[in-house]
This record gives sequence, structure tokens and C-alpha cells, in this order.
Amino acid sequence: MDFFNPVVTEQQVKTEKQKARDMRKTQWWKQKCAEGCCYYCGQESLAAELTMDHVVPIIRGGRSAKNNLVPCCKECNSKKKYMLPSEWHEYLERIKGEEAG
Repeated sequence: MDFFNPVVTEQQVKTEKQKARDMRKTQWWKQKCAEGCCYYCGQESLAAELTMDHVVPIIRGGRSAKNNLVPCCKECNSKKKYMLPSEWHEYLERIKGEEAG
């Protein structure tokens, strides 16, 4: 086990996914989505179009807690997958470089 790739059991993943499902029902989450903005790209979206993302993915040791859950558009959520924030920023910089070059 290392810092960026902790050993996460199947049971821990199940537990955290259930916590995330429960969080989706809270007023806190509904208010976050009502802001209508993707955490990653800043694109405005309807609340119903935003998905829940774990900034630090569960499989990488993240938890389903308010400080790790953000609303994001489906496109960013699909692209980010299991990346850590630093990996996501590197990916975005690489894409910008490819677009500019």
C-alpha cells in the first residue's frame, strides 16, 4: 500500500457508495446542485444534469463526506474517472497544450 494507491476493500467501496447515495437525498446536496455549476469546468448546468463526484475517488481512498463530494457535469465526471486532483490538473494542462500546439 502506498499513499496514492491505498488498499481499499470491496466492502469499503460498497459502504462509501451507499453513503454517497444517502448524501444525494440531503438538502445539502440539493443546494450544491441548485448552484448549477460544474466543480471542474465551471460550465453552468441544470441541477438535474449534474452528477456527484468524489474529488478523491473511493477506490483511491476517498470517502463520501461533504468535503470530498462535488457536483460536476457528466462530461467531466466521465473524463476524470479515478484520477486524483493532481492527476486531473495534469490531464487538463496536457489537453490545453495539445490544443495550443
